[in-house]
Amino acid sequence: MRLDRKIYLWSALCLLGTGCVQNQSSNGDDDRINLVVVQPEHFHAALVQKYKNSEINSEVHLFADTITSAEAYQNLIQQYNSRSESPTDWKVIPYYGNDFLDKAFKSNVGNVVVLAGDNKEKIEFISHSVKNGKDVFADKPLVINIDGYSRLAEFFNTSSPQSPLIFDIMTERYDVKNIIAKTLLNDIGFSGGIDKDGGEHAVKFNSTHHFIKEVSGKPLIRPAMFYNTLQQGEGLVDVTTHYIDLVYWMLSSEQTIDINKDLILDSAFRWCTKVTKNDFEKSTGMKQYPGMLKQSQTNEGDLDVYSNGKMAFNFKGVPISIAVQWNVESLDKRGDQFSAVFNAKRLRLEIKPDEAEVISVFIIPKEDNGKFEADLRQALQGIKDLPGLDIIKSKGAYKVIIPQKLYLSHEDHFAKVLEQFVAYRKAKALPEWEKSFMLAKYYLTTQALAKAKSIEYEEN
Repeated sequence: MRLDRKIYLWSALCLLGTGCVQNQSSNGDDDRINLVVVQPEHFHAALVQKYKNSEINSEVHLFADTITSAEAYQNLIQQYNSRSESPTDWKVIPYYGNDFLDKAFKSNVGNVVVLAGDNKEKIEFISHSVKNGKDVFADKPLVINIDGYSRLAEFFNTSSPQSPLIFDIMTERYDVKNIIAKTLLNDIGFSGGIDKDGGEHAVKFNSTHHFIKEVSGKPLIRPAMFYNTLQQGEGLVDVTTHYIDLVYWMLSSEQTIDINKDLILDSAFRWCTKVTKNDFEKSTGMKQYPGMLKQSQTNEGDLDVYSNGKMAFNFKGVPISIAVQWNVESLDKRGDQFSAVFNAKRLRLEIKPDEAEVISVFIIPKEDNGKFEADLRQALQGIKDLPGLDIIKSKGAYKVIIPQKLYLSHEDHFAKVLEQFVAYRKAKALPEWEKSFMLAKYYLTTQALAKAKSIEYEEN
């Protein structure tokens, strides 16, 4: 066929409205990922590129309104490129300007959009990506209110096999402690299964985070937007996404969730953390509050940041409690903290700090007939891809000894999620259970925020 004939046919298809916008991941020539990084105001955008990946081109297109919006991202990429051990070779091609959205989504560059930043605008960026045939690999949360959830649900409910992929970065599934907990709990012969009728919440998550911290060995400079919960999202809709996802993943792995049948929100609470002007400057490098934070300023000149939340809900008959707390800085140097409790019929499984402040897995038998230790060892030996697990008994609890080589850092979990995204992209679709997890997760967070009661502090 002559070239001008091919051009004519392509033009005709465009005029008919078909063929012009495609899911680029479905084209054989475009299977290799070409990243488009948009307004990367959160450092998680850079963590996606911490390591080389044979599936991703080294040339990355960056679009942002100003250099400042992408400064932290650029600095981390430069750090990864220049490190002595396993340096990367990313070539970032930046574009800065007020029209960055048009340039990012309507250009022909890239087929996978990376989003980490303004959580309020994220659903708008997702919309642009989908309309222009680009897959989305996004930091949580994808949405922070009911309106955002409605738009996200529409994307999934009207999607087709040719639709672009939308996938959020759920890193906690790759934490070795969570893998151990999930496997033991789902070994019904060993655990007896979750105790739904134990008279308390069968599953409880609690976590503490800090505004001032280090990442990759350097002080983290946060954007002022991080303190604007109207853009960042409150505690109930942000970090809670990880723990809700763990609940689904542990208790209903690869089983589609029906929101109307499987979820009941029981209660939700929210409260604020006070951030002084000195704290704000140390965290952001800015001496003055920007106008976007006016609604959070107190008469004393501090910021009241509604970064904390607690919710209770029922998932497939299992009562769940999740609480998230943000402090300004870890004054005791313990850093971010996490704990979880799972009440099973034969045992209680806890993830919490040990005597050396290392987050560990503990199993407490409810009844020990002399066989529990042997059963536990057998259950641990059966965990695939986790060799060398051992136990030590102390004060009625069995602590799981995890070889150091099995641990991954929070940052390294991103590479694992990326591998999963690449696999889904090659399959040209997300599994239905993954889609249902995302919808059920953001339905719960946005409903919790909409119905939350404001309190002065956490009610224990």
